[in-house]
Amino acid sequence: MNQNLLKQAINRDEVFNKLLQTELNQDANSNRLAFLDRGIENSPYQDEIEHYPTYLKQKSMMFHAYPKLGQIPDIHLDALDFLHEEITEACLCIARWRGEEFQTLWMGKNPLRNAQFWSSTKIIPALNVLGQVRSKFPDSGVENWQIQNPEDESMKAGFEAIVEDIVSYEKNIASSNALSAMLKRFETREKLEKWLQNITGNYDLQFQGDYGENPWVLNPELFDLKKQEVFLKAVSETPKGENLVSAYDLTRIISMIGWHYYLEPSLQLPGINWESLQPIIRGLGKDTARFIDVGLEMLGLEDVIRFPVILSKLGHGPSSLRQTIETTYMALVQFVDPLPKATGNSAKLRSVAMTLRGVIPIEDMENFDEESVLLDARIAAEVTEILRRVMTEELDEVV
Repeated sequence: MNQNLLKQAINRDEVFNKLLQTELNQDANSNRLAFLDRGIENSPYQDEIEHYPTYLKQKSMMFHAYPKLGQIPDIHLDALDFLHEEITEACLCIARWRGEEFQTLWMGKNPLRNAQFWSSTKIIPALNVLGQVRSKFPDSGVENWQIQNPEDESMKAGFEAIVEDIVSYEKNIASSNALSAMLKRFETREKLEKWLQNITGNYDLQFQGDYGENPWVLNPELFDLKKQEVFLKAVSETPKGENLVSAYDLTRIISMIGWHYYLEPSLQLPGINWESLQPIIRGLGKDTARFIDVGLEMLGLEDVIRFPVILSKLGHGPSSLRQTIETTYMALVQFVDPLPKATGNSAKLRSVAMTLRGVIPIEDMENFDEESVLLDARIAAEVTEILRRVMTEELDEVV
């Protein structure tokens, strides 16, 4: 490891300028950004994805009890004051072990302010489907699930492949927007919204919208290939609303995915067990946005950390209503940090869940390449700063 990189990263303007220069060197634009569109194929961690479920079972030392379902934890509202003003909402949760007890520390910047988080919310309908089926058919394996169109036999795909396509944007099956809208068809919009509220405890959130495209299959069925039985059918269509959630909501969801193995059953996502969650974990490992990768690279840690797990889901788009370009990033990163060994201490397991929402005003809604590039570099720089403070444990000291 280049120890100087970790020290140099304290100069945040220098980090931002270096990342912005990368954007310029790659001729980045609003359709192809250096970090948002970096892709899992360019990640040094792509070969680790198959090991993510195993790595997430590792333990380390730590602090406060994980909140109960429907309970908002105490969130320290001044600990993230260091974030740039272009990061308008954020929530961060650090995990540690204290003996055999799993504990967490929550901090935020406007963490409970509801806003549009774009495609970062797309994993939520998949989790709802997973919970519905597992609750009714606990002995069914996710690997046997197929979503199909009962009116067109040619339109069918495995549940795991659909989740991967939603996150990776590969369009092997259909667009991410169309697939996400389809998964929302297995529950009424009101019940799906209430299901999410009962998990996070944010009863002001709204989750009754789609993603700008019609569902790939309007009236899908979830079919178990092994049992040769239809487990779920589409519900009657209901009026659409908005998808307005908070940074806390998404941090809570990604933490419940990544830390499922550590949580008591009463604290876990309803109806979901560890085995059924693994396709979600592998899917989230293939997000095209690689801001965590960039941060580890900027800190000189990419060749130092062991057992890395990076789960994430990007969101990005221009808002004509707000005259802004917006990028959201929900992520969980976990790895073994061997650096304490240099001072005679034990290696540490570092595990952090986060959600950031960055916003920059747009002057010309027809051309926002410059603003998109600036925001991409800004998110990468702020994620780098968060990781730096996690490594130096400065965030523990602030609270």
